[in-house]
Amino acid sequence: MKLADMEKIPNFDRHQFVIKMMDPQDWARHYNEGDEVVNDFILPRGQEMKEFSDTIYHAGTEVPYHQHANGYETFEIACGRMDCLVDGKRFIGEAGDIIHLPPYTAHGFIWLEEGTIWRELFHDINMAGGIAEKNMVNTYYPQMKEDPEFMAMYRSGKSIAREHPALSELPLHDHKDVFQVRTPDFAWMTREGEGYSLKLKVEKFETGGVKEIWYADVKKGFTAEYKYPHKGYELLYVKSGKLELTIDHTQGHDEAQTFIVEGSSIIDIPPYHTYTIRVLEDAAIYDYGGEYDLKAYFEDKETKLKADPNAFSTEEDVLRFRRRYGVYVTSARYEKG
Repeated sequence: MKLADMEKIPNFDRHQFVIKMMDPQDWARHYNEGDEVVNDFILPRGQEMKEFSDTIYHAGTEVPYHQHANGYETFEIACGRMDCLVDGKRFIGEAGDIIHLPPYTAHGFIWLEEGTIWRELFHDINMAGGIAEKNMVNTYYPQMKEDPEFMAMYRSGKSIAREHPALSELPLHDHKDVFQVRTPDFAWMTREGEGYSLKLKVEKFETGGVKEIWYADVKKGFTAEYKYPHKGYELLYVKSGKLELTIDHTQGHDEAQTFIVEGSSIIDIPPYHTYTIRVLEDAAIYDYGGEYDLKAYFEDKETKLKADPNAFSTEEDVLRFRRRYGVYVTSARYEKG
């Protein structure tokens, strides 16, 4: 096609705002690895190489005890059970648990139930790239795996193997007592308002300052608007429920676009897009974007109001204060009915 013909094509942007996690048409990439299948939803992007995927395991699959020199891993057991070893503590991971692993946190797992869904959020690690390399070697150069020099080169900069203890000799800990585990009732901070309840699951100090991870229970009739254009991706994992998402305008689309979002879906909002979320059925949502200081905002707002109850005389005062902390919600309301 000639340049003159290309210039006649209208601008368009094929970014996928809603990703249905169990629909193959919405996957960015898929691998069948024998013991498990990997469904990539968001491939590594940005300075921190953020990515999001599912790995679905056959019962009995084992990941040997190891650690990483780089990268942050946040896993949710979406369904199933696992025998886990994290920093020398053995426990049974249950559906609904989050396991957060900063660098140099040793970990190994055995999947106990067929079809366990291991929902994976990474940054600073490029796990998708590592899986692509592994499959390239396994498919075209399997004989090289017998070459110690090649394997030393292949493993350099990847995971660091650890001696794997005999699990049967280790005591079982309650998963609630393991620091890296966030059970469904765990929260560093909770905040409640009309139509919503928030739990802080992972703090910024646990992610190298990149993000916070919050969990929200929101009620039917709750609406949140984000009408201030801002940098950074918004990444919401809708675990259950039903939402209506309206994007005001996108590259090549001046008119608003509306999507219905149901459970086991991702909402992926690029930078400088304004939008509205309406809750159509009670929903459970993880905010995996978290490029803000929401915890500090809540704490500092309460401190400021204690010192001066009239500190925020107008709505714009509140919005300006939120923006100082990277919090860009411009309105929230709840219509019970």
